[in-house]
Amino acid sequence: MTDTNAGTNVAPAVAAPKAVEVYDTTLRDGAQQEGMNLSVADKLAIAPLLDELGVGIIEGGWPGAVPKDTEFFQLVHKELRFTNAQFAAFGMTRRAGTSAAADPQVRALLDSEAPIITLVAKSDLRHAERALRVSGDENLAMIEETVAFLVAEGRRVILDAEHFFDGYNFDADYSLKALLVAANAGASTLVLCDTNGGMLPEDVQRIVREVGTHTDVQLGMHAHNDSGCAVANSMAAVAAGATHVQGCINGYGERTGNADIVAVTANLELKKGIAALKGDGLRESSRLSHAISEITNIAPFARQPYVGASAFAHKAGLHASAIKVDPDLYQHMDPALVGNDMRMLVSEMAGRASIELKGKELGFDLSGQKELLTRVTDRVKHAEAAGYTFDAADASFELLLRDELGQTPAYWATESWRVMVETSPDDVNQADAEAIVKLVAGGERLVFTGEGNGPVNALDHALRQALMSVYPQIENFELSDFKVRIMDASHGTDAVTRVLITTVHTETGTTWRTVGVGPNIIEASWEALTDAMFYGLVKSGVEPK
Repeated sequence: MTDTNAGTNVAPAVAAPKAVEVYDTTLRDGAQQEGMNLSVADKLAIAPLLDELGVGIIEGGWPGAVPKDTEFFQLVHKELRFTNAQFAAFGMTRRAGTSAAADPQVRALLDSEAPIITLVAKSDLRHAERALRVSGDENLAMIEETVAFLVAEGRRVILDAEHFFDGYNFDADYSLKALLVAANAGASTLVLCDTNGGMLPEDVQRIVREVGTHTDVQLGMHAHNDSGCAVANSMAAVAAGATHVQGCINGYGERTGNADIVAVTANLELKKGIAALKGDGLRESSRLSHAISEITNIAPFARQPYVGASAFAHKAGLHASAIKVDPDLYQHMDPALVGNDMRMLVSEMAGRASIELKGKELGFDLSGQKELLTRVTDRVKHAEAAGYTFDAADASFELLLRDELGQTPAYWATESWRVMVETSPDDVNQADAEAIVKLVAGGERLVFTGEGNGPVNALDHALRQALMSVYPQIENFELSDFKVRIMDASHGTDAVTRVLITTVHTETGTTWRTVGVGPNIIEASWEALTDAMFYGLVKSGVEPK
């Protein structure tokens, strides 16, 4: 064993680095998030997007321990070519009582053909003794020998020092020894892991600085978000001299997640002037973040910093008045730098400035039309008081605006509609619904019947059949999300119901949202459904018949 007599000196301040190596562990650590289950095909789809983002290293998983990851590594070399990133395999040090060369898990790391191998190792003496059930000296030997073996095989080795900060606070000398034996064996990077996620930035900064007095090897940070500080802790580590940062796209990960790679890299580049992502990935980060959300089947978090749909969305009228003069007055940066957009939300808090800016966003020049702006503002406030919400239903707001402008095409006129639900005492779980819709469109009176597994489904079918006979473009309008909220729930079954519908154009991928409010779910759904069809025809450039 190498003798490593380490102390805990107070380190001087360090200069900020010019560049940071970004290591993405979405495909392993991120995939441990509750409810996420990535297939091999999912991983093959996500990896190129991470490369396009410009991260320096993509960790693919744990070959040899997870069969799916073993298969993934076999396919990566055949099917993927990276422009910006190198590929890393994750695994453990050798087991006690065997050699690194003879340990099948270590051999599997070599067999993965990954040029970078990340070894997780115990750096907290309590974990070595209680979890691994080995002595502190044996744990150090496991680290040193495994690193040396893999380096001799020509691989770059990164050490993930698990539970480092907790271990350092318990026994700093031992945790430092775990790092230094790896450094002496040839590890290129020593990553300090806040595995339990409980650290605060000032403590991270102090400890990283102290560690930096004992080694010249690159230091890294791996932060979890259990204290809500993963991004802040990553920034603190860089400020203290770390030049390698690990995290996951969108902050994915076990429990409360890992540091969000997008937020960390945007902070580094835009706030600190430190190079982090390769190429033009930062400007594409909103698109890539959302694309990966689609693959993971986890809805994007609207309030995610930088790339969330609400990150640059303004609702208060006071904000809108200032933004009309200068957008920078209420924004910390230009949204375009991360591929996002400023949005104006229309609500009961809106003033004329909000409506004017929202109209401009939708393509309507309302400047100088004070009376119109007042009418629209009043109408929005009255509608929201009745239960509508337009900040999540831009399409319905545009239809309201078009109505005030006299720009509402006469696609059809509704004569009547009704819905019937029939149940059988023999099968209380089965409800057959039938809807009849009567419209006038294309110069004809149309009567269509639709059946469905519920009243709203039947109504949707009947409406579509009637309209498609005149406007076949509606076949491309697909309902992709349906949300119901009961307003004033204290009124019980007499409460007002609000329905939000998301519709997607199956050919263009364009989505729009409409809202309906009524005394029951059927009437609210009818309004949201008809608005969705109407808006889709308008945006498709269809002329009334």
